[in-house]
Amino acid sequence: MVRIEQRYDARAMSMDADGEFTEVTVQFLADGAADEAEALEAVREEAPEEWGQLPMESLEVSSRDGDNVFTVEVKYKNKESSTSSSSEREEEETTVSFDCGGGTMHLTHSYEQRIVYGKKKAGGAIGWNGKTGAEMAISGVDVPTAQLRETYTKVMRLSKITTSYKRKVAKLVGKVNSGTFKGWSKGEVMFLGMSYSCPARKSTKVLVSFNFAVQPNESVTIAGHKVEKKGFEYAWALSKTLDDNGTPKADVEAIYVDQVCRYDSFSVLGI
Repeated sequence: MVRIEQRYDARAMSMDADGEFTEVTVQFLADGAADEAEALEAVREEAPEEWGQLPMESLEVSSRDGDNVFTVEVKYKNKESSTSSSSEREEEETTVSFDCGGGTMHLTHSYEQRIVYGKKKAGGAIGWNGKTGAEMAISGVDVPTAQLRETYTKVMRLSKITTSYKRKVAKLVGKVNSGTFKGWSKGEVMFLGMSYSCPARKSTKVLVSFNFAVQPNESVTIAGHKVEKKGFEYAWALSKTLDDNGTPKADVEAIYVDQVCRYDSFSVLGI
């Protein structure tokens, strides 16, 4: 087994005129390697994929220090030219696109209900089967509703989209904004993910898309009761049946608002 140890007495670093690191070279000792190829492979597996947001660029055996001991230099480098100016490396302003399409929402209780025939009172329940107790069922109905989508696009340096950054982005998928975001109030925006495509080796900048679903906070009426809910919270009612002078009557026993998505800050996205 090859043992890998970082050499803290040997590290070369380069910085540009704007104070940003452009290149770092870190040395590792590979002890127990049969040859140079095994030493390189062992260090490649153990060394960090990025160093201070600089991605790993290359590995090189710089010396053989014993029969099975090698010094391997790992170079981390900004893919952009270190001589480029701040204006040349400046990322473009974020742009936004908005779409409001049609969707459906399932309702089990109406905002207002009239009896036009018969005596059974459904209590606002839509599609009540008229039965009581355990046999009671409410089918509900799908009604049109708006589905809002926003996509933010931004040109980013590929060197910034590290594995660490991607992990942070992945943890935000399905989360809802914990504070005001792009003019929307807390609880109204859900992050759906990011995407980009570019040549893996030749690109220095890439156009990245960040996708969001929007559901405004609202006041809803359930069986005559006004309920305040955030956009991605779920409001529902527990129904029951009563005896109304010998006639079954559907009624609402309780109303609940559930938080079904976790809240988080989207600041890490950098848009």
